Amino acid sequence: MSGRAASQDQGMGSYRYAAADGSWRWSDGVYAIHGFRRGEIVPSTALLLAHAHSADRRHAAQLLESCLRNGELFSFLYRLIDASGRVRWALIAGEGVFGRQGQVTGLRGYLIDVTEPQSRARSREVASTLRKAIAVRAVIEQAKGALMLVYGLDAEAAFALLSWQSQHANIKLRDLAERLVAAVGGGDASTTAAIRQRLDEIVYSLPAEPAPSAPASGPGAAGLLTVDEEILDGAVLLRLRGEIDMSTGPGLDQHLAAAVAAGTAPAPLVVDLSGVRHLGSVGVALLASYHRRCLEAGTPLRIVVVAGPVAGTLAMIPAGLDLYVQVADALATTGGPPSTGRRATQSGDLIAGRGGQP
Repeated sequence: MSGRAASQDQGMGSYRYAAADGSWRWSDGVYAIHGFRRGEIVPSTALLLAHAHSADRRHAAQLLESCLRNGELFSFLYRLIDASGRVRWALIAGEGVFGRQGQVTGLRGYLIDVTEPQSRARSREVASTLRKAIAVRAVIEQAKGALMLVYGLDAEAAFALLSWQSQHANIKLRDLAERLVAAVGGGDASTTAAIRQRLDEIVYSLPAEPAPSAPASGPGAAGLLTVDEEILDGAVLLRLRGEIDMSTGPGLDQHLAAAVAAGTAPAPLVVDLSGVRHLGSVGVALLASYHRRCLEAGTPLRIVVVAGPVAGTLAMIPAGLDLYVQVADALATTGGPPSTGRRATQSGDLIAGRGGQP
C-alpha cells in the first residue's frame, strides 16, 4: 500500500452493519481511526460505543438505534478515544439499509477523522460532506412534512410511505424527496387537491412486479380507502370505496397481491371501482401492473367502473384494461363479451354514459 493510500485510510473509512446477526464490517480506515489494524479486534456495536467519549456515548447509541428503526440519514460529530488513549474528533454519518419488504435490515455509512485535517482540500471535502448530509436530511424532512400535510399522516407513517415508494419505484430516497418537494412548491398547485395530484403523478411509473407487501400507510390514511373481498367459485371480487392515491397505494397493493394468490385460474379477479371517488396515477399504475401480472398467470383482471371522473382518468391513459359496468358481467368466466352487452370495450363508452349503471 502506498504512503498516500495509507494516509487516506487513517483519516476516513466506511462501515456496514447487518441487523440479522449483529455483525459489523469496517474498512481499514475505520480500524485505523480507532487505533487498530484489521484482525486485531472484532468490530461490534459495544466496541464502537466504548471508544466514544462518555459525554457523547449515549447520543451516539440513540442515533444508531433510531436509524435501525426508521432508516433515516444521520450524522454526528463526536469525541473518539483510540486504542492509545488519544482523543480524536470524528464524524460518523450513515443511513438505513432496506430489505425488499421495506424493513430496515442494517446500517451503512462512513467515519471521518477530523482532528487534524491533512490539508485545506481535506477541510473543504469534510465541510462539503457535512453540507450534503445536512441538505439531504433537510429535503427528506420537507418531503415528510408535505406527505403529513396532504395525506394527514404522522411523521412515522410519512417516512414509511416515502421509503415504500422509494423501494417500489426503484428510486433513491433523496431523489424522490427532492421531486416531492419540488412538486409541492409548484406555483399552480395552490390547493391540497392540486398538490395531491402532483404527488400522485410523481409515482406513476411502478415496476411490472409490485412488491408482495408494503408498510401500513398509518392512521392518517385509515378510512380513505376500504376494500371488501369476496371469493365466488374461485373468482375474487374486491369492492373498493374511497380514494386511491399515494397514501393508500401501499394498502391497495397488499390487497391486490393477496387477491391474486387467493384466486383460481381461469376465474377472474374483479376490482369494483364504483365506490371510488378519486383515482390517482399510482392507482392507475397498480391496476396496469397487476393487469400484466394476471395475464401471465392466466387470471383475467376485470375492472368495474361507471361514468364519471374515475372512468375519465382511465380513458386518458390507454393501459389496455378490461373494463365493465356490471359486477355480474365481470364475474363471468368466459373470455368473450357477455350476452347482456354490458361489457365496455372502450373507455369512451363510460365517459359518455353509454355503458349504463350497474
